[in-house]
Amino acid sequence: MKLRNIMTFSLALLTGITSCNVLDTEPFTTYDEATVWGSKSTADAFVLGTVNAIMDGYVNGNQTTWEERTNNAVHSNGGNGIVKEQTTRYEDVGFGDFGNIRRCNLIIEKATEYVGAGLSEAESKELVAKGRLLRALLYYKQARTIGRFVWVDRVLAPADTTNNGLMYPTTKSTTESYTYILDDIKAAIPDLPVEAKSGDLSRNVAYAFQSEIALQAAAYETDPAQKKTWLKEAVAAADGVEGSSLASNYGNIFNEQDRYSSEIIFAIYKDKATTNTDHIAPLQNVMPNVNNDVLAKNGCGPEFKTNGGQPFIGWLWWAPTQNLVDMYDVLDEETGKGVAWYESSQFKNNVSVTEGQAPDWAVESEKAEVLYYGNVKGDRTVSDIMYTNRDARFYDSFVYDNSTWWSEEIRTTVNGNLWRKVNGGLGPHMGLTNYYWRKGVYNVQPRVYAGTPTDYHFVVTRYGRVLLNKAEAILWLAGMGEGNYSEAVDICNQTRTVHGKLPAKQVNSLEEAWDFYKQERRCELPMENDYYWTLLRWGKHGGYANNGVAPGGKIVEFTEAPTYVEITNDRKSFYIGEVTHGDSNIREFRADRRYLFPIPQGQIDRNANLGPQNPGW
Repeated sequence: MKLRNIMTFSLALLTGITSCNVLDTEPFTTYDEATVWGSKSTADAFVLGTVNAIMDGYVNGNQTTWEERTNNAVHSNGGNGIVKEQTTRYEDVGFGDFGNIRRCNLIIEKATEYVGAGLSEAESKELVAKGRLLRALLYYKQARTIGRFVWVDRVLAPADTTNNGLMYPTTKSTTESYTYILDDIKAAIPDLPVEAKSGDLSRNVAYAFQSEIALQAAAYETDPAQKKTWLKEAVAAADGVEGSSLASNYGNIFNEQDRYSSEIIFAIYKDKATTNTDHIAPLQNVMPNVNNDVLAKNGCGPEFKTNGGQPFIGWLWWAPTQNLVDMYDVLDEETGKGVAWYESSQFKNNVSVTEGQAPDWAVESEKAEVLYYGNVKGDRTVSDIMYTNRDARFYDSFVYDNSTWWSEEIRTTVNGNLWRKVNGGLGPHMGLTNYYWRKGVYNVQPRVYAGTPTDYHFVVTRYGRVLLNKAEAILWLAGMGEGNYSEAVDICNQTRTVHGKLPAKQVNSLEEAWDFYKQERRCELPMENDYYWTLLRWGKHGGYANNGVAPGGKIVEFTEAPTYVEITNDRKSFYIGEVTHGDSNIREFRADRRYLFPIPQGQIDRNANLGPQNPGW
């Protein structure tokens, strides 16, 4: 831990260094390039800063905002411009980042230059490899959003700015973009360390990303032979990962209990010496805000017992949806098989369902939102039937009615203490769905509150994700007449049984295999900045991957309204409704343009070489 802190401190001093200038800021301490590149330790500090600058873009606010752009999550203020197709051609959704590109190229060039002048040949090769991997990962963020980018593979000098020398073009196609990216990764792999400290780059990190980037490349590829080549590359890369394994406790991978889990391939680690809860979006911004005074005022309960009646004082913006919750199977009490909760024998034997109508107890203004409602017979309750014996990842991912959180008894029923309208109405800082995110929430003491120091780690990629990348590539290849889908099913059953604690699922066709895989990836990877990009990939593939729609067609998961559950206080009745607050239910997807965002038109107007504009923009 001391080493990690020292390197972070060193980096703060080195951040501004360029190829020929020195950093000159108060207190006027200068570091010339020989100081930085003349030893492995100082060069490592520069690399670490570049790692944090680039990799942070994969997590933190990105893992929450991209999740809400699918039917997995909803913002407490309602839908945003992207989900409503209100993005304009002038908006920047991922273009440029030339400062960090320069940092990558500095690493590559200076590590080469300083061989024998402070760096050994082996040290130089490792640094160059890290520079190339970082450059690939930076450009991948651009490739999956806008498809094409300005490829810069050297440190630009002042002379490059003369005679319009910086009027660079973008890559001609997604094929060219992904070729650059994957070539960088393949060139980096041999010289990356096989083993590395937590939070450092390694050969496994490269293989893990290669397995996913090759999948995304294949999705946007029009040449069948090249598509097949990239799918096989995804499989081979996944097989290249060594020494990782699935953790027995899924939830602990994402909190303080197992922050250095053997399943984690790469994570960004934050230290409480420099990190507060309000620096962490998937911590501060998933916590509700309510106290005992509000409960008493609005006739809600039970009262909170800890932190003076105010254990929840976050700035919640994002909450999981019933759509996502529905994906987690329950053990059927009669058959012992894992099935959807609403298809289980305990549900069918104990709940009477009415579709297309609202129950009498629903608020008049919300009756139009109701999709169906149910009444429970006998001694059982809604919460018992809905939430008992679910996939273990359900309990690690969500807070739900009749659960415990922060040592408090949680009720999300009507007039419960974390009910969606506990503050007197819908709006900021309370979830709109009667669910909350548990995944990734550290046990911060005494509570998650702005200014409270905390350690944290963002899981960027891990072994479970790599396994599912491999499964998807195998399914694609099986559909192209190469291989058998059964291996993909076996992989999905690994995450299902180890993480979900459910019995293995039996699958009898390629179509069923795709359905199983899609469910498994969705249950395994929420809040990991995956689902949005995966949906695009499935849409490009089409067929079984996208609900039978032709390749490049509409993706229903982008148009489906987010849903919530409302449970009566006695837990004998419930309904499932659409979230309409803030027009959250208005979700559109234009297949003619949404597979890639625009290159900012203002940039094209200044430099025509950046065109042509992406389709539909």
